Amino acid sequence: MKRESISLLLAVLLSCCLVQGAVAQAVTKSEISGEIVGGLRLLTIVPGEVNNFVIYRGDYIQPAFSGLQRFAIAIPELQIEKIFPVAEGEQAYIKMKKPGSYSFSAGAATGTIRVIEYSAASYTELNAEQAAQILRNTNPLILDVRTQGEFQQGYIQGANLLPVQALQQNMPQLAEYRDRDILIYCASGNRSTVAARLLIEAGFKKIYNLRYGISDWARRNYPVVR
Repeated sequence: MKRESISLLLAVLLSCCLVQGAVAQAVTKSEISGEIVGGLRLLTIVPGEVNNFVIYRGDYIQPAFSGLQRFAIAIPELQIEKIFPVAEGEQAYIKMKKPGSYSFSAGAATGTIRVIEYSAASYTELNAEQAAQILRNTNPLILDVRTQGEFQQGYIQGANLLPVQALQQNMPQLAEYRDRDILIYCASGNRSTVAARLLIEAGFKKIYNLRYGISDWARRNYPVVR
């Protein structure tokens, strides 16, 4: 690799780390609520208790209510009102796409959901220009964590389809990349954040996330295979 390319790549990575350090909030893994199963963060609401949850931006929440099979949850600030279990064909989760603290109610229970940015030594968020630079100067494994239908509509050259819902059970297939560069993307940067965390928690060392997804990549006229 030419010296100029190396210097530019280092500058890109440094700028990414500085931005992340400015917006990420330090928490321990034990402070994050619930667990990820099948790409969804499972949260249990308990009546009569303090229901204050901390999750990451990008999480897709699947709530449960202790003692009730059917309940309604409302998050006024996000204009969300949803009944669980959902009707057939509806999305069985709530997207949390923006950092902040949101009050909610569910049945007789209330609480807050605090959404924070993810930060880790092995994790770097990239915009479209920075991702293009990484692809020009390195040879990362590219993971598209969207659905098959989305992938068929267009993908980044060289991408491998692995939907976030199937990532955990297919993790062993990625073992050879544990110490190598992996670039992850989805439509808008939410599912890819979930996928990045799952990989890092499994011991993967060099994870890059296309922060605003392939939608922003295409909007900025970077190539998409159709």
